[in-house]
Amino acid sequence: MENERFARLRMREIGNKPRTAGMLACGIALLSFLMNFLLIGQSGYGNAYYAAAIRSMTQSLHNFFFISFDPAGVVAVDKPPVGLWVQALFVMAFGYHGWAMLLPQALAGAGSTYMTYRLTNKYFGPGAGLTASLAFALTPAAVVASRNNTMDMQLLFVLLCAAWFFCKALDTGKWRHLLYAALLVGLGFNIKMLQAYLILPAMALTYLIFAKEKFGRRLLKCVGSLAVIVALSLVWVLAVDLTPAQNRPYVGSSANNTVLELIFGHNGLERLDGGFGGRGGRANFGAGDDGQGIGGFGQDDGGRNRGGGPDGGFGRDGRANPPQMQGGAGDIGGFAMQNRGMGGAGNDIGSPGLLRLWSGDLYGQISWLLPLAALGLVFGLRRGEGQTRRMRVFWGIYLLTTAAFFSFAGFWHRYYLCMMAPGIAVLTGIGAVDAYRAFRDRDGWRQWLLPAALLLTAGIAVYEVYGYEQVRVWLVPVIIGLAAVSLILMALSRAGAAKTLRRAAMGAMLLSVLAGPFYWALTAVLYVPENVTLPYAGPELASIAKTPGMTANQEPFSGATGDMLLLEQYLVAHYTEGTYLVVAQRANDVADFIVDTGLPAVAYGGFLGSDNAMTLDRLKELAAAGTVTYFLVTSGGGGGSELVSYVQQNAALVDSSEYGASGSSAGRLYRFG
Repeated sequence: MENERFARLRMREIGNKPRTAGMLACGIALLSFLMNFLLIGQSGYGNAYYAAAIRSMTQSLHNFFFISFDPAGVVAVDKPPVGLWVQALFVMAFGYHGWAMLLPQALAGAGSTYMTYRLTNKYFGPGAGLTASLAFALTPAAVVASRNNTMDMQLLFVLLCAAWFFCKALDTGKWRHLLYAALLVGLGFNIKMLQAYLILPAMALTYLIFAKEKFGRRLLKCVGSLAVIVALSLVWVLAVDLTPAQNRPYVGSSANNTVLELIFGHNGLERLDGGFGGRGGRANFGAGDDGQGIGGFGQDDGGRNRGGGPDGGFGRDGRANPPQMQGGAGDIGGFAMQNRGMGGAGNDIGSPGLLRLWSGDLYGQISWLLPLAALGLVFGLRRGEGQTRRMRVFWGIYLLTTAAFFSFAGFWHRYYLCMMAPGIAVLTGIGAVDAYRAFRDRDGWRQWLLPAALLLTAGIAVYEVYGYEQVRVWLVPVIIGLAAVSLILMALSRAGAAKTLRRAAMGAMLLSVLAGPFYWALTAVLYVPENVTLPYAGPELASIAKTPGMTANQEPFSGATGDMLLLEQYLVAHYTEGTYLVVAQRANDVADFIVDTGLPAVAYGGFLGSDNAMTLDRLKELAAAGTVTYFLVTSGGGGGSELVSYVQQNAALVDSSEYGASGSSAGRLYRFG
């Protein structure tokens, strides 16, 4: 009976032509792909840390399996393998190009757009599905994540597929569908670790409440599914941790060379509590998983990631803020948490709290449609029945879970907000159609929710956009003008030609509320990203001026330049097969060399510079054997450590004039023997 009711509702949409809806959904997915991939060459290789790892992984099966950062297999990347495996396979198929590494994320973004349509259309009809998919496609955080070689969009696509099988499990009551969903969540863990588990509260609570079987059986299936998730999550983890340490790379960013510690440490609790006490006394706040060190660690300003701490950032008026804090060697320089103090680092997430997502730097990434999403959740809970109600609950719990995490977690990056996009998009589609039907049917006080939602959503957008001087002169009138047209058409629809006017009013409303996120997303497409390491969207990207405090590694990365290129050429000219090209402390010190040459440049300290992948005794052995000839020391990159002290006392300093550099901007190169 319920399915017949849904069929009747669907037949009202799009002129009774479901094929038309499917074609439109494919068109929106194509739009998403264009937003994700158009002009992608501007981003170069994307994140240098992952770009170097992909080149290393394609050189041997050993490096591929253990996701080694360097060709020598000394240190591994601080992430699980699947997302990087996918990128490596694309590189093997198309060659080592930046676009080949970025293509999987662009495809995942388009696929997520289509899955958003399918998940919404299945229960709420094509009108809601198309609205949801368009909202997802134009979400700035989703576009930003789809144009980068971080793996968040791959994860999101896998989780949406898991949601599809979960919905089938609720509809059919069959265990195999729940098992498929569990397997996909476990696969998601192997893309981005605990981030994949953000979907579990929605799955567990919805199944326990709505599954059509006895509660004990529901609980048993949930426990069994959780066991499957954990088992699949740990397959690669245990394979690595049970491999003798001497036979594999050091687990990057872990405290004890195990993936288990990495899961619950650097990639776990440190995200929740915002801990930034770097191992070995070096601060690592902001140098987190996908950043290359957000400025401010006292490095010199000659090479990649050798700038001082951010001394300000772009304000919403497009002008540089005054300095908040100054970064010096070894301190947490530049990490002023006030409002926009981290603008230069592209990681201004503000202070934890209920209103965090409404701050200017975060609102523009994700929050444009939150009022409409709330409407879809609250408005329909009372009216929804059966399938529709449980889907509202599922997406409501998912949205609340992700919103709670990003509101109160201590440390994350702005593009992580793409995790909220499916919940917002689906509930926006549902809410828009619910409010439209209530307005059409003159359903008491509910008929006024449509114009009220328009006024609230457009009003908040105008307030936020007005703070950006460079766009308010034209974007504010667009939002207000389209909202006014929609309201006028709503009023006229009460007189005559109601159906045509109502649809036109709905179209103008969607254009009004989507104008802001569309332009924000478009900035990440049209302009060279200020920050490919910690990417974000916003009008400030249109400025030709660099954000104060942004270090060189955050600019579009295409390989070594300047003094670093001269140093690279010198090292290659003096390279002997079977040896290391150079050894340095931090991954970012040698990423250029790996990307350009594919030769074994080694960062013994890993991404954070604090790993213990090479002991002093091991360095002595390698130097004596001739495996290590050149050692690069950068300012703020290991000064005072026993390895650096040994090098300075027992190796000869190479004069920068030998490789044509103008000074020590590339660091200080030492030579053994």
